[in-house]
Amino acid sequence: MEVIEEQLRDSNGMCEYAIYVKALIKRQEGQVQESLQLFQAATCISPLNVYNLKQMGRSLYLLGKHRGAIEVYDEAQKISPDDWEIWHNKGLCYMYLRQYDSSIDCFTKANQIQRHDVTFMQLGKVHALQEDYKSAIDVYTEALEFSPEHAELLTTLGILYLRMGENFKAFDYLGNALTHDPKNAKTILAAGSIIQDHSDMDVALIKYRVAAVHTPNSAQLWNNIGMCFFGKTKYVAAIACACLSALRD
Repeated sequence: MEVIEEQLRDSNGMCEYAIYVKALIKRQEGQVQESLQLFQAATCISPLNVYNLKQMGRSLYLLGKHRGAIEVYDEAQKISPDDWEIWHNKGLCYMYLRQYDSSIDCFTKANQIQRHDVTFMQLGKVHALQEDYKSAIDVYTEALEFSPEHAELLTTLGILYLRMGENFKAFDYLGNALTHDPKNAKTILAAGSIIQDHSDMDVALIKYRVAAVHTPNSAQLWNNIGMCFFGKTKYVAAIACACLSALRD
């Protein structure tokens, strides 16, 4: 930071790159409002620098100013209309504004320009928020064609099939996910719930024991463990787990 401040002093505060780097550092330190002001200053020096605008939009997004972020991204798109990241970030803003159709359009456009797993994940999430699980599954299935070993995609598909009551498909995807990421607590929790539904409490408890190492404060995990003990008629243990679940909810 001392080098950056020296550059700013030598340039009377007009060194765009020094301002840009300082803004990134401030944001990384959690000073998002200050980072926004610095990115705005960098944009004043170089209004056509799309990187400044993209970072301005990012800071606005992190501050919860989603409409303001969209306006900045619109300006950035006038300079760089085929930047997938701008479309992706606009999609995030529209998603948080619950303007789901606009969000879907943005994520779709981002993927048309350049495919990214993160965009597929968010596009599927928007469909799931609309309870359009079939469309969400279609999106995640398409994503797996390009990233067949992506554990989070496999887990998300498994959970969606679980919501739809298709336990065999769900378990298949969750098992595949655990092959690639055997310690993923979310995957273990979902797989354990299927095993639990089939009354194999001991196997489910073994799965949950692994998950508890990584997510000891999960209310859902302790609730499921409690239900396993209840199914085994170990009522004292079940009540203790229910209390732990309530404390973490």
